[in-house]
Amino acid sequence: MASFKSTSTILTCTPPALRLFLGRPVNLPQISNPELELEVLSAPPEVTIGQRIEFRITAYGFKQRATHEYLIVADDMIVESQIEGPLRAWRHSQRIEIAGTGHCRLIDEIDFEPPGGMLGFLLTEARILESLEEGMDFRYSVLQELIESGAIS
Repeated sequence: MASFKSTSTILTCTPPALRLFLGRPVNLPQISNPELELEVLSAPPEVTIGQRIEFRITAYGFKQRATHEYLIVADDMIVESQIEGPLRAWRHSQRIEIAGTGHCRLIDEIDFEPPGGMLGFLLTEARILESLEEGMDFRYSVLQELIESGAIS
């Protein structure tokens, strides 16, 4: 299984504030790369263990539908895994650590296996890794903007 090396950023908010924001699936489209056109189709208001989120993204001109299940939901961690979707495997772990007074570190770790078949020729490991790097840069930038605007406090 391929692994996207963990990335992290320091954000100027408290861990509980960040966790509250990340624990609401309705917030995901605003911190996702707009090129993906993420659309949440079905999700719980708050993530809990065993709950599922169904969504659609656009990648390289193809709309793809996926379902993920929340495996770990704690005050400092959210872990989800693909149960249906275009990739052979996907697991996203988000950890939140204290990084000083009023600051926290968000650590994202993603393990995946590219799709097979014809889609695998388009969604290669290299392209997925490139997309993840761009997506994390966007995510961290928007999170800090939301904090500075007071949307996350």
